[in-house]
Amino acid sequence: MTHKACAGAGVVIILWAWNPLAAAEEEAWTAIFNGQDLKGWHVSSKTGHGTGGQWEVRDGAITGTQDKPGNGGILITDAAYGDVEVSLEMNNDYGPDSGLFLRSTEDGKAYQALIDYHGGQGNLMGVYGEGIGGWVARNYVLFGDSPEEIRIVDYPPFPCPFTPQQWKTLWKHGQWNEMRARITGNPPAMQTWIKDVKIMEWKDDRKRLPDKGGIALQVHGGGNLVGKYVRYRAVKVRRLDVPDNTLTIAEKAAGWKLLFDGKTLSGWKTDRLQESKVPVDDGAIQTHGCGGYMMIYEKPMTDFMLALDFRLSKGCNSGIFLRTFSLEPKPGWDVGFNGIEVQLLDSKGTGLHDTGAIYDLQKPTRNAMKPAGEWNHVLIRCEKNVIDVTLNGERVNHLDLDQFKEPGKRPDGGAHKFTGIAYKDFPRTGYIGLQDHGSPVWFKNIKLRPLGDAK
Repeated sequence: MTHKACAGAGVVIILWAWNPLAAAEEEAWTAIFNGQDLKGWHVSSKTGHGTGGQWEVRDGAITGTQDKPGNGGILITDAAYGDVEVSLEMNNDYGPDSGLFLRSTEDGKAYQALIDYHGGQGNLMGVYGEGIGGWVARNYVLFGDSPEEIRIVDYPPFPCPFTPQQWKTLWKHGQWNEMRARITGNPPAMQTWIKDVKIMEWKDDRKRLPDKGGIALQVHGGGNLVGKYVRYRAVKVRRLDVPDNTLTIAEKAAGWKLLFDGKTLSGWKTDRLQESKVPVDDGAIQTHGCGGYMMIYEKPMTDFMLALDFRLSKGCNSGIFLRTFSLEPKPGWDVGFNGIEVQLLDSKGTGLHDTGAIYDLQKPTRNAMKPAGEWNHVLIRCEKNVIDVTLNGERVNHLDLDQFKEPGKRPDGGAHKFTGIAYKDFPRTGYIGLQDHGSPVWFKNIKLRPLGDAK
């Protein structure tokens, strides 16, 4: 996005404690393990790792081990899943080879997010073709007797996102650590995370398995690991194969509201309060040429979670506006100066004007954008003085408006182009806007959950 005033350089670095699962809960995840028994799961005796091993619930966690030397197997869901994201917490002993299987068959053929928590060639959240080729995509390995030490290996498509020293801060042995894996499409693409750090981005080049399959946890066969345990809890899923522009039952129960039905522009007008000149385009709002600076949702919002998908054309510059008020531009400025913008840009940078930035106020921690033409998912939490931005599953920004105490200045003293505005005093209620900045851009699956008194 561009404005008429000049920008100063600078960045505010804020450390924050923000649990990714807290945001995930806002996105209507569903638990598939109840913490009490294995209802909804069963042991498969058909894999090459043995007749199943021993699985039970201990202290609120799924717990597995070999029931006799060398005998392992998988615990698999009764239900089948297609496009899905799985989140769980793991606290395994150091030694067993395990894994999170996606689209698993009853005999254990699957796309595996590795949970090989042992020395040698051990790895967490790499991708492995379990029974479908044995290929592996990983960018680091655990080694030796200690899970605190890793060795970086070369995987050019997705280099390791941390150093061996940073690994010691990210991973806490003997504690519960959160991991996630997502699979979409067929041939599928996979992404994995440890806590909030993306570990792997990988895409297959052929269809190897059906579109749907079970979610499974493994105790590896071979050797003698009796009494060495794998432990999993907080196992949740977020289905990604629901129809566009609809709410799931879980989302409705969580209080989400659909702001766009995919068929009409009901509830949406330009910032000039006129009807858009551009119709709905293949189930999406296309703002370019709408006749205004942005398309706004008709009802002002205060504190909320906003989730949506967006797709940029090549070279596109756009943005999502929050708390835009009023709709009457100040003399000499455009209406964009009346809102707070989450920048959307076809770029690879991490500057004040790159995707994920709070425009000209704070840089993103990284650029998590997909290439132009692909759909991206963004989740924005706007609550009181705080704005959080999560892009494609990665947190990229956290801004505290109360730190912006001086007009036209960032907390570090650097100048920003919104002269005359001290953001600690910025209106806390206003319109959500989708910008037209001269290039085609599409928005769909626009969902909002009011927070606080508005719930």
